[in-house]
Amino acid sequence: MRWILPVGCLLFLMVMLCGCIQSPPAVPATPVQTAGGVVILPDTTATQHPRMMVNISAEKMTDSVVISVDGGPDAGALASLVVRINNYDGTSVQRTLPSPEIGRQYRIQYFRTANAANVNIIGTFSDGYQQTLLMTSV
Repeated sequence: MRWILPVGCLLFLMVMLCGCIQSPPAVPATPVQTAGGVVILPDTTATQHPRMMVNISAEKMTDSVVISVDGGPDAGALASLVVRINNYDGTSVQRTLPSPEIGRQYRIQYFRTANAANVNIIGTFSDGYQQTLLMTSV
């Protein structure tokens, strides 16, 4: 009972201090009148990267999935391939193939029977550009 008055005074003092130390509201921005001329904004659209052309195929074998890099006009610029295989059982396998070679086959081995459903291959090129090169059911 004795503490009611000091606690009440302390609360009142805190409420007063909090209200007094708040920053004033920001002044709303007012539009500035121009001389009646038209303002032309600079063109900020980016040019699109050209589509890269690489021939890639995927084939499901009994116990593996074979990825073939068959060439194409832009195959020499490939820096890496990211292969993602979605399986029928809901699992997925992801592999990165650094510096893929033209004419070479890459085998992604399964422990038992391959149950691959879809293959998605994304290529990264020497300039950093990434593009989906193959998306197929196997």
